[in-house]
Amino acid sequence: MAAKIAAGITLAIIGLLLVIFGVGFLSYALAVALSPILGVAGGAAVTGAIFVGPPVLWAAITLMSGPKPKPKPIVAADGLWTVLFSALARETPWIAVIGAVLVGVAEFFLAGRRKK
Repeated sequence: MAAKIAAGITLAIIGLLLVIFGVGFLSYALAVALSPILGVAGGAAVTGAIFVGPPVLWAAITLMSGPKPKPKPIVAADGLWTVLFSALARETPWIAVIGAVLVGVAEFFLAGRRKK
């Protein structure tokens, strides 16, 4: 069990380092590619804006949007028939219910005629 936990932690660290170094090398490559056009400082500034700008914008929008409205509480049904109908509608396929009702009605009428 401890070996699996250690392996999971090691894999998580390796994955995190791969992402960090990958983003670092990608930003370095972008800065080097932009340096002939904008100079070293300009290439680094544009690269920083590309990599830092979207997460900061997302965080600002998320913080300014405010809390989500709370959902309305579910109100229990008042009558017995409403409770039974809602439970039936939630749990049971309608074709089976209709079939059972039809069989029950037919059995009621056929059994009633035989006794007379």
